[in-house]
Amino acid sequence: MISLQCLNRVGRKMLTVGISGVTCGGKSSIASLLKSTFPRAKFICQDDFYFSCGDSKSQKLDSVGHPNWDSLESIDMISMTRKVQEIIDDVSNEKLPTQNLLIIDGFLIFNYPPLAQLCDLKYFLTLPFEECLARRRKRTSYNIPDQPSYFSDVAWPMYLLHLKEMQKLSFANEIQYLDGTASLHENFERILKDIETYFDGVLKRF
Repeated sequence: MISLQCLNRVGRKMLTVGISGVTCGGKSSIASLLKSTFPRAKFICQDDFYFSCGDSKSQKLDSVGHPNWDSLESIDMISMTRKVQEIIDDVSNEKLPTQNLLIIDGFLIFNYPPLAQLCDLKYFLTLPFEECLARRRKRTSYNIPDQPSYFSDVAWPMYLLHLKEMQKLSFANEIQYLDGTASLHENFERILKDIETYFDGVLKRF
């Protein structure tokens, strides 16, 4: 359910929805459905802000020989946050309320407070280890395929670490958890209902 804190912000010119969570939990699929539902929505994906393999800022893993893709240090969070802020600022001069929506998709967007605090609605998808591993093994869209032990040695431990850190942050109570084993439609409808509730509140104030 949409938080009262978010409803108190009704009247802002841009609604930002952050969709985060475990790898293969359904983040991108939900974001895609939202983009189809709201064709005018803006979209930011954290994957587009990874540092290149040769960049000195990317964190290396000696065991696999390539960057730790599950580390916050492997992502240019400053540039990502700046881009989100630019999109929000672009609609700040609009005189009439419209359904301006920004969808932010990324597995670590809530572990970087400057970005997390720009998200009005925050959702986090979870999966148990075995289900997550099974889905990861079926996925073939990675530019660099996983090394045999990458998921169990790196991806899953980093997920648990980031989850623990996220739950200690000051805004942790704003995060709504979604069960990634539930149907994609069910989780999508949950988020869609909150978005519609927010936009209904905007119109009632004008």
